Amino acid sequence: MDFSKLRMVLDTSENGTQSDLTNLPSNVLEAFIPGYGLISKFILDVFGFDVGIVVSVGLILFAAMTSATYVWNKAFSIFSRFYMSSVFVDDGDDLFDSVLQWIAEQRMSKISRSVKAVTRLGTIYGDKGDESDDEEALDEKGIFNFGKWAAKLPPRYEPYFGRHRFWHNGRLFIFDRSRRERVVNPWSPNRGDEELIELRCIGRSTKPIKSLLKYIKSWSLEKEKAMTVIRRPAGKDRGRSAGSWDRVSSRPSRPMETVSLDPEQKIKIVEDINEYLHPSSPRWYATRGIPYRRGYLFHGPPGTGKTSLSFALAGIFGLDIFCISLLEPTLTESDLNRLFNNLPRRCIVLLEDIDTAGLVRDDKSDKKEKEVEEEEEERNSKGGRKVQELNVNDLARALKSASRKDKQSDDLRQGVSLSGLLNAIDGVATHEGRVLVMTTNHPEKLDEALIRPGRVDMQVEFTLATRDQIRDIFIRMYSSENDKALKKRGKSGVANGASRSGVNDSLRELLGMANDEASNPEGLRKLADEFAELVPAGKFSPAEIQGFLLTRKKEPHRALEQVEQWGDALLEAKEKKAKVVGVQ
Repeated sequence: MDFSKLRMVLDTSENGTQSDLTNLPSNVLEAFIPGYGLISKFILDVFGFDVGIVVSVGLILFAAMTSATYVWNKAFSIFSRFYMSSVFVDDGDDLFDSVLQWIAEQRMSKISRSVKAVTRLGTIYGDKGDESDDEEALDEKGIFNFGKWAAKLPPRYEPYFGRHRFWHNGRLFIFDRSRRERVVNPWSPNRGDEELIELRCIGRSTKPIKSLLKYIKSWSLEKEKAMTVIRRPAGKDRGRSAGSWDRVSSRPSRPMETVSLDPEQKIKIVEDINEYLHPSSPRWYATRGIPYRRGYLFHGPPGTGKTSLSFALAGIFGLDIFCISLLEPTLTESDLNRLFNNLPRRCIVLLEDIDTAGLVRDDKSDKKEKEVEEEEEERNSKGGRKVQELNVNDLARALKSASRKDKQSDDLRQGVSLSGLLNAIDGVATHEGRVLVMTTNHPEKLDEALIRPGRVDMQVEFTLATRDQIRDIFIRMYSSENDKALKKRGKSGVANGASRSGVNDSLRELLGMANDEASNPEGLRKLADEFAELVPAGKFSPAEIQGFLLTRKKEPHRALEQVEQWGDALLEAKEKKAKVVGVQ
């Protein structure tokens, strides 16, 4: 590169004239870009335009913008460090999704030039504003096309990675969404990235941001006030610490009147949980040295409403349901303890089909063990001399084979042991404040240590459908007033400190036991009575009767005509199945 030209431009000539400043960029660019002088001379000769002026102005503007950007970023960084407050929310928290949903509905997200489109197919129960599109998805034959309906559902737009500003209650907030590498730990070796939300505001206090987050949380809860959240243990391949919970889904809270159970028994259960969840109960338990825990065992034939009652209770008291499967092969006792310790202050822990998890009294295995012990004793008494003749190698080989068999049996064992479950339920470091619900089809198989008082405080028996339950199922299926009542009810709570004398009447109204005669037309009640007379009591589960009515959900007279034939066929099938099981 020839730097002599650049030097000549900067020097002053002998006659006192100063060089033209427009030659400065030309000479500089000529030093870095060979041929620039010829190009600029060609443009000047042909078009009569000096390109050096444009280059000079461009360089000045570029330098000014670069300097201004640097100064602004530096000044903003210093200002943020000393005069702004921040609150971070990572993607492992439920508040992360709530913040994104709230931000997506703000004006900032609608006018922002950098947004992220999220496909919003909605839930199976429909989203707000989606009902108007349902009719358009029907073809000329009245067939609902879900693909056509989903194609017309617009996506949700939320701010993309970067910095966004918005106003709330007259205060400026800065929303910064970023991605960073996940911190690796022994429990989560996954090195995937995690998203992070930073909310900032002007001031040295985080109180305005905390108020905003509190408002967003209330907004989210109000939006899902009639929903019950279901959670399950997070997978071990997730990049979060062990013992965390994932939000699986949310469904509309189930009304208590849809559970087929004796009304007085419903009142007894709700009153017991309501008294347990009362704000003054923890101190009452503590002063008497009683662990603040409550356990229930729902037992009965399949399809009688054990799990349904758990969901209905969660809807009444506004609790989340935490489901744990003890048959999970990767679930260890330490994981189970962490899961119980990471429960919120109030929740329902659901252990379904506890009898299938291997935590049972197995009389056959006990008999086999006794028989094996007796055979070994007899063999040892008869062949004592042969045992003495065994050499050291044979003894080592036998011990190695026995240890290999024990290891294989341990590898095939699934879930957790009975002692591990008991330690998680009421151990020294067990979480307090939760409602434990265990369901089983065979309570006689459960170990007595699992269902003793203190671990199971109330046992609720579910039976096959009685005549009153059959009548209620029929009315609930075909009553139009029932649909209106369910829409108005929503999620209600009764743990409000009401006196015990007045809570019974309010519970009757909450459980749908009041004004039953007035809410249903006389014709429907007569059909329900006839239907209950045709179905034998104590033979079918409520789920079986409901499944029969679902195939005729708009034809009560047709259901009345065909119920006898359906019942006879189902009873005959059950008898055949029982004979086959008995022969085996």
